Amino acid sequence: MACPARTYPLRQPPNHKPPIPRWQLVLRDNVSRVFTAYIGVQPLGGTKVAVDKAAKCIQAWLDRPEASKPQAFESFKVINGDDTQDAKVWACYWDSEAHGKDGLQQLNLPSIYSALSAIEQSTIGLWSESFSTPVSRLETNYTGLDYLPGMAKLPGTTTAQHERTAYWGAARDRIPNSAHDLFKKVDAVDSKSGFFQDPAGKHLVGTSYDNMVHIRSGQYWESCGPGETASYEDHLEPALESGLEYLWENRDISGAMGLRYLRNTDGSDRVLKETCGAGFFCNLQHLEDWARSHPSHLAIYTGAIRHAKKFGRERKFRTWHEVSILKEGEASFEYVNCLPETGVIPFLQLEEVPLHAGK
Repeated sequence: MACPARTYPLRQPPNHKPPIPRWQLVLRDNVSRVFTAYIGVQPLGGTKVAVDKAAKCIQAWLDRPEASKPQAFESFKVINGDDTQDAKVWACYWDSEAHGKDGLQQLNLPSIYSALSAIEQSTIGLWSESFSTPVSRLETNYTGLDYLPGMAKLPGTTTAQHERTAYWGAARDRIPNSAHDLFKKVDAVDSKSGFFQDPAGKHLVGTSYDNMVHIRSGQYWESCGPGETASYEDHLEPALESGLEYLWENRDISGAMGLRYLRNTDGSDRVLKETCGAGFFCNLQHLEDWARSHPSHLAIYTGAIRHAKKFGRERKFRTWHEVSILKEGEASFEYVNCLPETGVIPFLQLEEVPLHAGK
């Protein structure tokens, strides 16, 4: 059966040929959704006893033999953003929504919190931000095949080279549903933080509105030689950090919410040459506007091109991203005794629910 004609044309210029090859993720044929969960442990002062206890519970959950455990996961520490700088974070992936939701229920952050003493509870915040993405509203992009992190670690995934890259609007073109959906902006979010919610000692929950966006965008230079490492750390990394600062400091324009700058770890305190930015945007238009026209992102974009040209085929530096366009209710947010600036707390009206061991 022939596919219906596009309602909205591709933004790809005629006869476009990318200057540098790019690849996208191909999931198994029977996968219609990917379930993603970010889980955080937030130190709030005092001893590390509660943080260590919570981290041990999460690690035991990751290692258990049940079918609902994450099929792929990575661990991080927060460098900067909408969290405490020393918070621990895990990104978890499933290719089954049912297994992902069941897995989070078994983790049960309120139960972990309730098992702590009153003194320990005052020294820790726990949170999860999870979402189920239809493959038709997902796009990925990778600069190489020798390192494929994040969602690409799911079993049975492959990659395919594509030509929808290196032009403004390419990310939108890579989303299958963009053929018939503009993912219009929803004005349900006040990204100026117009209200205040105090989550201290509370259990706050909420869900996404229509066309909310999540992005995880990563940088990997562990395999680079000394010269290329210095080039990234002296030039590209400062540009990236300046771009993130702009997003954090101009919420009403950027639409960034719950955006964290993360350093990948191996579950220890070892510093890896790998980072990512992960968080939400009000909508795709906000993200596109920043990427296409703001000097802070253009500095990142042009710097990456210069880096690629300088090192050519010998280049080992890798970048990649995954973007989800979420429908109403496809994302769920949960915060237990967190700081007011954590995640989407300042941007979405959340509901307080009883804090007890069960959900």
